[in-house]
Amino acid sequence: MALPATPPVDVEFQPVPFHVSVDIVGGTVAVGGELDRQTAHHVLDGLAALTTGASRQWTVDMTAVSFCDAAGLRALLTGHHLARRHGCELVLERPSRCVHRLLLLVGLDRVLVVRPGGPVPAPAAGGQRPLPSAGPLRSARRIQALPDDTGWSRR
Repeated sequence: MALPATPPVDVEFQPVPFHVSVDIVGGTVAVGGELDRQTAHHVLDGLAALTTGASRQWTVDMTAVSFCDAAGLRALLTGHHLARRHGCELVLERPSRCVHRLLLLVGLDRVLVVRPGGPVPAPAAGGQRPLPSAGPLRSARRIQALPDDTGWSRR
């Protein structure tokens, strides 16, 4: 039995196009698509290119970013430190809703300069996680531990 030469292609999975454009004179890096482990180095390359320009304020336009993971956040923080080493300021301009929410969740909004273009997503319950209004955490009855396969209950 012969194996196919190429793996089957999932027709529902379409990679999101990623793009970075750099304006050295204006000190701007525009990012679009998914900012993740595979693409974050392109943003760092764009920010490194800004070191040759004369702009004292570096701007990362994040309007078109559809996803950001830890590697993307790390690239932004590294860019912030790179800008400071060159006597510049890094500004995240108009981050998409998902990026802005992620910056708020991890606390990077207190480290990086963020200029939102739209409404700012509020943290849930003023930064506090509310207890559920119903369910086992709110019931007065005691929850019994489930026995494991040895017969001993786990606590």
